[in-house]
Amino acid sequence: MDINILLLQIVLPLGVFIILGILLRIFVIPFLVKLSHKTAWEGDDVIIHVLQVYILWWSVLGGLVYISPQMGLKSHHLLWVKDGLLAVFILSITLAASKIGGGLTRIPRNRKGVQLPDSTILSNVVKGVIYALGFILILQAFGIKITPLLTALGVGGLAVALALQDTLSNLFAGIQLIASGKTNIGDFIELENGKRGFITDINWRNTTVQTVGNNTVVVPNSTLSNSIIENFFLSDRQITFYINVGVGYESDLDKVEQISIEEARKVMADSEGGVTDFEPFVRFYNFGDSSIDLKVFVRVEEYADQFIITSELIKQIHKRYQEEGINIPFPIRTIIQQ
Repeated sequence: MDINILLLQIVLPLGVFIILGILLRIFVIPFLVKLSHKTAWEGDDVIIHVLQVYILWWSVLGGLVYISPQMGLKSHHLLWVKDGLLAVFILSITLAASKIGGGLTRIPRNRKGVQLPDSTILSNVVKGVIYALGFILILQAFGIKITPLLTALGVGGLAVALALQDTLSNLFAGIQLIASGKTNIGDFIELENGKRGFITDINWRNTTVQTVGNNTVVVPNSTLSNSIIENFFLSDRQITFYINVGVGYESDLDKVEQISIEEARKVMADSEGGVTDFEPFVRFYNFGDSSIDLKVFVRVEEYADQFIITSELIKQIHKRYQEEGINIPFPIRTIIQQ
């Protein structure tokens, strides 16, 4: 092939495609990145990031497809080259789509204004489906009939399904847990055995729960799906709780109520996790053996916040009661020895 023809028909067009890809990478992609930062949806950030990775490769592939007829190949060789380039293009599209699909499933979902983390099971399932479709398209690109393959996979899949009943049960149970919206990563739950903790992951086989004591509990998805669990974050992450207090029978209960509410307000305002727009309240509920018992109700942003709020509230109420001369009695028992 003459050198001039080589330059004009092959090198120059390929160079144009490469330069086009570089220009898109340098100028267009950064512009799209700036636009995506102005939107509330995080999905466009995922898509643009993937485009930034693959845009140059697609430009090169486009150039190779354009110049392939000019390379002087025999018809059957040219057909092989085109099929190979098509397979590479499908492979790149598959990889890009899997990254986009996996990234979109990992975007934190929103439940009543609260951002929820992702789960690995959805990402893995989406990627698996995309890879399978890409594999089928590549086989078709090479002219391989997929009907016999699908038939064989169907028969083999039935045997595998029978052998992996427990694994598949956990897989579909995990998908059901996520799809139902009743259980999500980041939720604080109580299991049937009384263990409490935050869900840290839901994968294809089990759900991981991190307890308040920083221990890890691993529960098979099928077991969790068939269990009765209490989800403290399902309706509202904020929770209202109370502390018990007892005061002497000689106490002015109106004053006790006022002081308790004042201290509760201060603690809610000064402590992280307190809901400041919630009005604390007091309820007297029992004539005890040595005290009149009351509950001081406060509200926190989520379950774990109640521990520090409880500690601070007890300290502040005890200090204020001492300053105001309010007695917190303790049980007294008289033992008569004969």
